[in-house]
Amino acid sequence: MKRYNAQAGRFSNRALLAFTQAGLPQTLTSRPRADGQPAEILLYDEIGFWGVTAKDFANQLAQVGPGPINLRINSPGGDVFDGLAIYASLKQHDGTVNVIIDGLAASAASYIALAGDTVMIAPNAFMMIHNAWGLVVGNKADMTATAGVMAKIDGQMAALYSGKTGQSVEEISALMDAETWFTAEEAKDAGLADVIVNDDRTTSPSAKIDLTPDKDVLALAADMALCSRRRMARLAEAENTV
Repeated sequence: MKRYNAQAGRFSNRALLAFTQAGLPQTLTSRPRADGQPAEILLYDEIGFWGVTAKDFANQLAQVGPGPINLRINSPGGDVFDGLAIYASLKQHDGTVNVIIDGLAASAASYIALAGDTVMIAPNAFMMIHNAWGLVVGNKADMTATAGVMAKIDGQMAALYSGKTGQSVEEISALMDAETWFTAEEAKDAGLADVIVNDDRTTSPSAKIDLTPDKDVLALAADMALCSRRRMARLAEAENTV
């Protein structure tokens, strides 16, 4: 997702090192299975260094163990390779994976969502797909080589979206070129999502699934927001002291 965090961008490498050594909790958490219900994992952060890495996610997946899981997503995306590794870990999971997009599944988070056996989306949530982007420093050969790598990445992403939606790679590539945003209804119509959660227009009463988080999950979400605020405060403190 094309955005620049000016506050985070000003921190020095020494501040970042201090941050990584601070031992702050990650904004990824899970709830174990109870009373026959699936385990639940909340992916409510960026993907990669600034948020949830593939290693973090794999550890959470290992903790909940085999069996059905509900993966709730609210993420702007992030690192493409961490996203691919998370996607692969979900596809290899021993159990049914239900994905619920609560707010946003953009960029890398959009194809992580496709790892679900069923992809559900809240009525007011969004998805976004686009081409890979990044920064490169070097001469013209470096620029050309990087463009070639990014074209390969775009091709892999287009194939994932095509496999889910049934649209051709060419059609998907055009949507990625345009950086396309989907409402819940548009995502369902495009084949990116299977179900709009508790929407009478798209789900019969017998097929509805109650995915309302319980009080423990809501408390976990509040803790994650607090962790993010503490993370930025620790970065600011490190910048002023190193």
